[in-house]
Amino acid sequence: MTTELRNTAAEAASETSWVTHGCLFYETPQDLFETVIPFFQAGLEGGECCVWITSEPVTERAATDALRRAIPDLDRHFENRSIELIPHTHWFLESGAFHPRRVLERFQDQLRKARDNGYAGLRMTGDCGWLKSDDRAAFRRHENEINGRIAGKPVMILCTYPIAAVGGSELLEIARAHPVTVSVRNGDWEVIDSPELKEAKAEIKKLNQVFEGKVVERTRSLRAAIEELRSEIEERKHVEAELRQQKEVLQKVFDHIPVMIVFISSGGRIEIVNREWEKTLGWTLKEIQARRLDIVAECYPDAREQKRVWDFISRSDGQWTEFRTRLRDGRVIDTSWANIHLSDGTSIGFGRDVTERKRALGQLEETTQQLRTLSASIEAAREQERARVARLIHDELGSTFTSLKWDLEGLERSLAQAPDTSTPEALQLRVAAMTRLVDSTIKTVRRVAWELRPSMLDDLGLMEAIESQAQQFEARTGVVCERRGFFHFESSERQSTEIFRIFQEALTNILRHAKATRVEIAMAQEAGEFVLTIGDNGRGFTGIETSGLGILGMQERARLVGGKIDIHGVAGAGTTITVRVPIAGKDP
Repeated sequence: MTTELRNTAAEAASETSWVTHGCLFYETPQDLFETVIPFFQAGLEGGECCVWITSEPVTERAATDALRRAIPDLDRHFENRSIELIPHTHWFLESGAFHPRRVLERFQDQLRKARDNGYAGLRMTGDCGWLKSDDRAAFRRHENEINGRIAGKPVMILCTYPIAAVGGSELLEIARAHPVTVSVRNGDWEVIDSPELKEAKAEIKKLNQVFEGKVVERTRSLRAAIEELRSEIEERKHVEAELRQQKEVLQKVFDHIPVMIVFISSGGRIEIVNREWEKTLGWTLKEIQARRLDIVAECYPDAREQKRVWDFISRSDGQWTEFRTRLRDGRVIDTSWANIHLSDGTSIGFGRDVTERKRALGQLEETTQQLRTLSASIEAAREQERARVARLIHDELGSTFTSLKWDLEGLERSLAQAPDTSTPEALQLRVAAMTRLVDSTIKTVRRVAWELRPSMLDDLGLMEAIESQAQQFEARTGVVCERRGFFHFESSERQSTEIFRIFQEALTNILRHAKATRVEIAMAQEAGEFVLTIGDNGRGFTGIETSGLGILGMQERARLVGGKIDIHGVAGAGTTITVRVPIAGKDP
């Protein structure tokens, strides 16, 4: 069974095992520093928690200065409490008297703290220059008890005694209580063997003789083991190379994946973040750790939201949850997070900025609602148009054909009776009345057909249909319609229909809302597009009016033929509607 070796940094004993209770007799403070300083340096390098219990003739200030000269980053060790300086009055004494039980309790507390904070062990030195003659016997018993208490524990204790304060007989008693005893005078070292140590050396000599006899026998098996070990080493090197490659791949993924990743310790401390996390939120890991920022409070100022975040981290069930997160620059974005737990209690968080996605979903929902509203409006308008056409046919055409039928029946009866001198004139009057009824019916039919779809749009084209519609609008409303730049636009049937309906809707909006006295209608061809502009001198559209169903319908008609509509209104100065449609010979 092997025993782990720890560096004491002492010239007299370069290595000694864990669970060592040693003693140092020194003549000058410099002798003490040359031993204790390397002793603690080795402990810090080995990841141990170090404690120096000071006493006269070496003050706490002198000990600190000596440490600082040898350890440049001493303040960092003081800050994380990897090394502490404690006056002997706070460690050995209770109400001014030596109290062994309290010393043991403090020792146990110190060892527990070292373990809880992840240190490899506890390394202590305590100066005993404070001892009074009345306390020496009790202190010897205390040191013997310490030997039993540190058995099996990762502890290294060095008791230091100024030689001037120790008598010759007492020196032997002190040495007997320590497995290892060393004295140093003006830099000269000497190891003092205790009876137990001498006996152990003799036993070791006997064991060495037995061991040497077995060396040759074991050499052969050792060589075989070495060859096997070499093979294992080669295999391990191969495995380590693969692990390095895998680590490099994972690091590249961690650094460049477009997902925020954060590691949070079981104590709630941020340990690791990736570049995406820093880029999105605005803080760096070094800054957070240096300033000890509470990043949850920074990102979620509301106390209730902070509790929700910590509950979410504590739960870490892998479910995605959305939060409103404040960035370093003060902006607030929508984020979505999922957390999972590792076996050591660490929580890994994965986050995404979903602001654009939520905005797009909101726009999609708004557009969907607009389309539903438009569809319902179109259906309602269709039903209204059907009812209007039905009333028109019933009221005008029906009454006209009924009158015509009555006149025909009267004419039939007149022809069946005996003719008299007044019959031809009466018949002519009836025929004239019937002719007027037929003319009226024809006009009504033409008007209905024009309203349903202007025949001119199919017969002559889009320009003539817009021209005719403008003339009718001017004649019916008294609003002057000025036309300029009209030209024949080679368009598909669908393009012509949609552009004409947009034009009709524009005139309807002018009549209903604009209170205009003049309308300017212009056609142009720009960059492969047909451009139709309708402007008025009315009161001008507001933002609310430009989002109405009529405007939405015009926009949808333009999209159907690959075009678009721009609407610009100025309060009191009129509104301009510009329709742009690609010039193409067929439907898009």
